[in-house]
Amino acid sequence: MINLNNIRNFIKKKGIYACLISKNNQFLNEITETRENFLYKITKFTGSLGYAIIFQDKQYLYVDGRYHQQARIQVKKFIIKDISKMKDDLLKIGKTKKKILIDPKTFSYGFIKSSKLKNFIFFNSLKNNNRKKENVFYLTKNFSGCEVDEKIKQLKKRLSLKRNEAFLITSPENIGWLSNIRSKSKNFSKILNCNALLINNKIFIFNKYQINLKIKNIEFKISSEFKNTLFKCSKIYFDKKYISFYYFNLILRKKIKFNFISDPIDQLKSIKNETEIANLKIAHLFDGIAYTKFLFWIKNHNLNKICEKSCQKKIEFFKKKNKYYLGPSFETISATEKNASIIHYNAKDFVKTYLKKNHLLLFDSGSQYFFGTTDMTRTITLGKQSHYRKKIYTLILKSQIGLMTFKIKKGMTGKNLDHVVRSKLAKVGLDYNHGTGHGVGYLSNVHEAPPSVSKLSKDKICPGQVISNEPGFYKKGMFGIRLENLIYLKDNRIFDNLTLVPFENSMIIGSMLTKIERDWINNYHEEIYLKIHRFLNNKEKKFLKKYCLKIN
Repeated sequence: MINLNNIRNFIKKKGIYACLISKNNQFLNEITETRENFLYKITKFTGSLGYAIIFQDKQYLYVDGRYHQQARIQVKKFIIKDISKMKDDLLKIGKTKKKILIDPKTFSYGFIKSSKLKNFIFFNSLKNNNRKKENVFYLTKNFSGCEVDEKIKQLKKRLSLKRNEAFLITSPENIGWLSNIRSKSKNFSKILNCNALLINNKIFIFNKYQINLKIKNIEFKISSEFKNTLFKCSKIYFDKKYISFYYFNLILRKKIKFNFISDPIDQLKSIKNETEIANLKIAHLFDGIAYTKFLFWIKNHNLNKICEKSCQKKIEFFKKKNKYYLGPSFETISATEKNASIIHYNAKDFVKTYLKKNHLLLFDSGSQYFFGTTDMTRTITLGKQSHYRKKIYTLILKSQIGLMTFKIKKGMTGKNLDHVVRSKLAKVGLDYNHGTGHGVGYLSNVHEAPPSVSKLSKDKICPGQVISNEPGFYKKGMFGIRLENLIYLKDNRIFDNLTLVPFENSMIIGSMLTKIERDWINNYHEEIYLKIHRFLNNKEKKFLKKYCLKIN
């Protein structure tokens, strides 16, 4: 089945009620290669989150607020619905007790359980997925801050495994944290696609190709050995949100004893140790240098010759000058004017657009260094802007500073923090259709959970966690403004900045600022100049000095 018509003809011929598809691969990664993304093949939707339900006579695509506009532009034959509506639609399908076509490798058991679907017909959407051998490396203690044996001890304290019992880990990013293993081969996330079993004090890692690394407490095996090793365990523990429906059914068929648990690695990996925080500061310094050079370039060149894609390429040019750079952490968002109102716009998916004087450029970019993962957004002015746009920019900046200067009480959740940030915009009737922030991995996924900062988040915010702080506003068909810094919570429960990229002083209306806000901006810009100027040439230094002038 390679297109929509194939699927509709198949389910009609076989008397199947509907087909449910996702963008997931067999490892349920957030970022998937195009060749692994069955949802893209059927719909041409390029976003990082989406599902489709195909009936015999109609079909729906479900996406979150980041992708409403994008989906309507890219997808022509599907009715677009918000992802929040999908659960009710699946429950309605479940009540019919009719047959549902799915690929069990591309859905978690937790997803299927919550949908209450039962009558399944299985198919394989990943037939032609020939993964290449990956360039795997080990993060030594000076980068990870903690050796594998110590991480195993931390994990086992939170488990109650008896001899010959196993903890099954099917989340590649969690395996990456536990094993300190990363892959240079991935375009964005540097995690190795694999499964793992923790048995006694040893981690068994299963990959399609043999990995020839010798690491204490780790044994590498090829994927074909996974099932036999699994079947020898007397009991298995696993997290329902990570295990695929395929593996869950396999365990049921083999009548292996099992228990559901919440994967303790989620919380362990979210709290960065001292080494990781220190290294992340270095990574953001590297980024700050590259972005300053990028800003100097864009402000001093003929805009008529620069398109959105040129900006994507240029930031890579500056970053690649750093020998520790491993690649972007996601596809850079370079969006001017109305394109910036498409929240996760990718210039590569749309018609070439050139920059123009007096326009705005929303620039959202991230990096993977040996020292960690980065993510930042700036909205750059390319000339004069209206008072209205400056007002929006200033309000968004005030919202961002509101979180930076807020003391987090114990037990506060992502929902509490989200309210702190949105409240300043809400006073003037503005809002944005995405979360305020997400957790960030360490040389791993740029989106890491926990924590999450959103209207519904129940995640408690803990010292050592790194999150994004990214309020915005998007006026459909006109412009979009977003500002994003990565921050981490210190032991005194105040956030500290990691990002070192200046804001646009010409976009800030000084009269709208409180003294605390003005001082915060001035101190932040002073810090940026002190840390970055020594890595610039004389022209770039003068440029940055002017960019970071104090606001009176």
